Amino acid sequence: MKIFKISPQLQWCLFVTMLGVAIWTAYSYRMYSVSDRIISYQEQKLDETRSAYVDLMSDFVTVHKNISNMVEVLGKPQEQQVDSIDEYLKKAEIIEERIRQITANEDWINEHDLNRKNAVKEAIISRDVAIEEKNLLEEKVKHLEEMVRSLQAFEFDLLQKVETVSNKEIDKLKTTISTVNGELKKRGKYFNPMANSKKNSRGGEFIPAEMAAGFNEELVKQAQKAYTAVDDITYYQEAMKKLPLGKPVWTYWLSSPFGKRSDPFNAKSATHKGVDLASNKGNKVKSMAEGKVTRAGVASGYGKVVEIDHGNGFKTKYAHLNAIYVKQGQTIEQGQTVGEVGSTGRSTGPHLHYEVLYEGVNLNPMVFMKAK
Repeated sequence: MKIFKISPQLQWCLFVTMLGVAIWTAYSYRMYSVSDRIISYQEQKLDETRSAYVDLMSDFVTVHKNISNMVEVLGKPQEQQVDSIDEYLKKAEIIEERIRQITANEDWINEHDLNRKNAVKEAIISRDVAIEEKNLLEEKVKHLEEMVRSLQAFEFDLLQKVETVSNKEIDKLKTTISTVNGELKKRGKYFNPMANSKKNSRGGEFIPAEMAAGFNEELVKQAQKAYTAVDDITYYQEAMKKLPLGKPVWTYWLSSPFGKRSDPFNAKSATHKGVDLASNKGNKVKSMAEGKVTRAGVASGYGKVVEIDHGNGFKTKYAHLNAIYVKQGQTIEQGQTVGEVGSTGRSTGPHLHYEVLYEGVNLNPMVFMKAK
C-alpha cells in the first residue's frame, strides 16, 4: 500500500482553510438566525398594525353610518338629535385615542429627526437665498461703482472746463485793469480790484480737510481749483461793475482831448480835465458803471452837469447836458441814461464834456473808453 506524506507547511494550510470554513459557517448561521428573528418581529409588528388599521376602518365605517343616521334624524325631536350627536362625539374620541395609541407604539415618524431635517433644509435654502442676494448685491455695487466712476470723470471734465473758462475771463478782465493801471501809474495811483472785494467775504463749497476712504482726491483738487476760479471771477466782475469802462455816448467824435489844449474861447493854453465828445444834441448819455449820483444840477462853466460816485475811488462827470434824467442821491445802474447831449454852460456847440477821476485825480477818459 502506497503512503502519501504531507509536509508540515501543507498541513498548516489545510488547518487554516478548515478553520476559516468553520468560522464562516458559524457566522452565516448566526446572521441567518438574527435576520430570521428581525423578520419575524417586523412581520408581527406589521400584523399588529394591519389589525389596528382594520379596527380603525371598522370604527370609521361605524361613524360614517352614525353620520348618515344623524342626517336622517335632523327632522326628529331635539332630544334625539342631542343624543345622536353625543354618541357620535364619544365614538370620535375613541377613534382619536386609537390613532394616538398606534402612533405612540410605532416609530412611523421620528419627530426629532424630522424637525432636524426640516431645520437643515431651511438653513440650506436660507443660505442659497443669501448667496443669491449677495451675488445680486455685488453686481449692483459693481454697476453703481462704474456709474460713480463715469460721473466722476464727467464731473472732472466739467470742472476743468469751468476753471478754463473762468481763468480766460479773468485774464481778459486783468488785461483791462492793467490798461487802466497804466494810466493810473502816470498819476502815482494803482487800482487793485481784489483789495476791497474779498474783504470780510467768505463762502464757497464745503470740502472737508480729510477725505473719506475711497474718495477721489484728484476730483476734489480739481473742484477746489474750479471753485477758486469762479470765486475770483465773481469778485472781478463785481469790481468791474464799478469801473467806468466804455463810451458814455453812442456816436461821437473827439473835439478836444485830455490834458493841455488851446482854450476854445480865448485861444490860451489851458488844462482840460476831461475830453469833449462832439455829438448831436439830444443823444442819450449813459453811465458806464453803477454808482450813486452826488450832483445833478447846474455848475459854473459846466452848465447842466451830473456827477456819479462809483465807489472804489472812481467818479465820473457829465457836463454841458441839454437835459438831466437823474436826481442827487439816486442809485444808478450800469448803462442807465443820465441825460442828453447839449451845449449848456461854457460851450461852443453840442458836445459831452466827460471826466473820469480816481481818488480825486483826473485821468484820461479815452483810456477807459478804449479799454472796454
